[in-house]
Amino acid sequence: MTPRHQTLFALPLTFFGFLMAVAVSDLGDSFRVLALDLWFYESSPDKEGARLTLLLASVIPALLIAPLAGAVADRFDLRRTFIATTTLRGVISLGLAAVAYSLGAGEIALVLVIASAVASVFFTSSAFVFVPRLVTQNLLPRANGILESMTWTLAAVGPAAGALAFAAWGPVPSFLIDGASFLLSALLFTFVLRKPVEEVTEQQSTRSGLRQWAREFGALLRGIRPAAAYLTSNRYALGLLVASYGVTITAAANSFSLIFLIAADLQLPAEAFGFVLSWNGVVAVVAALVVGFVVRASGMQTLYLTCLGLFAVAQIVIGLAPNLLILTLGVALSALINAPYNVAVTTLFQTAIADEYLGRVEGLDVSIDNALRIGTFVAAAAAVAMWGARSVLVLSGAVALVLLIVGGALMLRSTAPGGTSRNEADDVPASNLSSPSHD
Repeated sequence: MTPRHQTLFALPLTFFGFLMAVAVSDLGDSFRVLALDLWFYESSPDKEGARLTLLLASVIPALLIAPLAGAVADRFDLRRTFIATTTLRGVISLGLAAVAYSLGAGEIALVLVIASAVASVFFTSSAFVFVPRLVTQNLLPRANGILESMTWTLAAVGPAAGALAFAAWGPVPSFLIDGASFLLSALLFTFVLRKPVEEVTEQQSTRSGLRQWAREFGALLRGIRPAAAYLTSNRYALGLLVASYGVTITAAANSFSLIFLIAADLQLPAEAFGFVLSWNGVVAVVAALVVGFVVRASGMQTLYLTCLGLFAVAQIVIGLAPNLLILTLGVALSALINAPYNVAVTTLFQTAIADEYLGRVEGLDVSIDNALRIGTFVAAAAAVAMWGARSVLVLSGAVALVLLIVGGALMLRSTAPGGTSRNEADDVPASNLSSPSHD
């Protein structure tokens, strides 16, 4: 990796290499996600069923394997995981392009979506662990703010461009762009992250190698239970996660229902879904940068709880929107909150969990998160068919308020995380926190 003394905005240059590699793949992925949404929506007469099937294929892998992915992040070389998973996702997206060109939306496409989701779970868990290992605790808000602003910058461009590409040429170009972006990202990871020094060992026989693999896999599985016990004993982290699940439910409700609100209730073309998502990204970019560079780590809890309350309000506004203007205002409010929320929840979570458990606890959280998504998708499919999209959006906002009250109470009655960073002695000193602002 880049030597620690080389910094930009008090962050090691390796962080910005990682940021660049992630940005390349995220841009392509925004094309793929939008193309998948519109492709399945417009290809099936049973639009609720097609939408539910696609979303379940995207999240069920995370429900099943996220704890294992978290254990892998705690125990294995992150660089290898990044390269392997981005390469695999690139190949899968090129396969999706071939399927879209020759066969159309169907079972084979869903298998490829599931395979991509599996690779994504392992990448996401490792990326979550990577950042707090690279920067000091005091600089986590800044690092997460930059990551968040990059994500939302691409979210401001990708969906609108993807919608235009889909309207003009269908899903194939979007899948090709996504495949190329992931392969380029894998190449970048090989250069920007230093290859670890490996110990020289004697060559093992196939049988002994398999036994070693079995022991390693058993250790991974055994490590999940202590992480679960650690989480249940950490009331602050538990409250943090409970409150965050309101956002999980509202996001799942939006993922399923918003396209129906646009196409059925507001009588707009389905491609408008992409432009609404891009508007969401435009508003969020500035908010992410402001929070990352202005808000101190000590203010993250207040920011987090405030954002959760405003999230619920924005969700109800979106659900009750009578026209596109009010819908975009509700989306703007949600976006303005979304970026600060993500910075706050990521920073609080990374500082509330001990480094040795971080990957496994994050894996358990992702598993619970996706179980809630699945439940929301199934309930939303039934509710949209019976009562329309508005009922789902408004009800999810009310549920988010309830979870905020329960989780917030647990957090406020517990001791907030504190102390020095896990790697502070080897990283940028806290005196550099007042380094130049982002220009």
